[in-house]
This record gives sequence, structure tokens and C-alpha cells, in this order.
Amino acid sequence: MSGVLNAQERDASKKSLAKKLRKNGKIPAVFYGKNVGNHPIAVDRSELYRVFQESGRNAIIDLRLNGQSHPVIAHEIQEDSFKGNIIHVDFLEVDMSSEIDAEVPILIVGESVGQKQGGVVQQTLDELEVRALPADIPNVIKVDITPLDIGDALKVSDIQPDGNYKIMNDGEEVIVTITPPVLGGEQDEGSGEASSTESGGANEAAE
Repeated sequence: MSGVLNAQERDASKKSLAKKLRKNGKIPAVFYGKNVGNHPIAVDRSELYRVFQESGRNAIIDLRLNGQSHPVIAHEIQEDSFKGNIIHVDFLEVDMSSEIDAEVPILIVGESVGQKQGGVVQQTLDELEVRALPADIPNVIKVDITPLDIGDALKVSDIQPDGNYKIMNDGEEVIVTITPPVLGGEQDEGSGEASSTESGGANEAAE
């Protein structure tokens, strides 16, 4: 397992208690699984960020609760919409011998042929759903866009997994496209004509 994370049971009966935890450097969370039930817990914010930074958000975490060790993944992470801070985590206990589904971020790498000609990269899919044993879930899936020209699109079916996992998305889903460059000259010309017309109208009114 990638990192140790200590947890404490918490009282989930009042929302005000969750706010108090956050002010004290803790993050409200839930630990659940087929064999353990459902437990409201709290974890230290700095410890959680350290584990994620060192091992990634899809890492198998050694969650320590009430003197026992549990292999878990951060199955769902809620973030503050303004600051991006983590405000709640659902930790799912995993069976290391059974496959699970997980959302994995896509990382675009390389500079496409189309970019060099002024094209614009449009990424329409940020994550892929994969199925694998917990230890085989990647932290990110890298997508090389180097060969793409203007007008080209890269689909899920174009991705070749570089590990022991299966991509569950529809193969026809588009991950990224290279769109033509915006022709600013045409817009400028149109603006110029509009300005000229407005100017002429103003002169006529003045006359």
C-alpha cells in the first residue's frame, strides 16, 4: 500500500460539527465497505494531502481506524467549488483480489502537428472509467496528441492501455480535437467596416 492515513470516528448528527472539524485542520469523511458497514470518520487534512501528493488520488491507502488497518481507495472526493479545497472524502474498503471501477484523470502530453500550424486543442473528456485490481489502477492515463493535425479527433478507442486495466468508456467518446485557428483578421476587418459606417453616420448627422 502507498501510504498510511490515521482516522478517528466522528459524530455525523450535526453539520456544524463538520464545519468545526474543517476549522481544526480535519476533513469529514466516510469509511464503508461490504464487510465493515458505514463509519463517519475524520482525517487530518495535511496527512491526506501528503498521501495524495506522494501516491496519487487512486492509490491504495492503509487507513488506520480503532487500531485496525484497512486497504481503501478515495472513491469519491468533494472539493470546494471556489478554492478547490477537499471538504469530504468517501473511503471504500477494497478487496485486493477483486476488480473495482475507478475514475482516472486524463493527462494530455505532446504538441500536436495541428498546434504548430495554429490549431487549438479542445479537450472534451477529463477522466476515463477503468476496471482493474486495486493495485493496478493508474494514477493518470497519458494521451499523446503529437500526431493530430487540424480537424483530427482522438477517441477512447484510440487509447492503448499501458497496464493491467480495462477502459470502460464507450469507444466513440471523443477525448480531444484539434480545431482550426481563429482568424482574427476577419473579425478586425468586420470591426473596421462597422466603425467606418458608424463614423459616416455620425458625420452625416453632424452635417
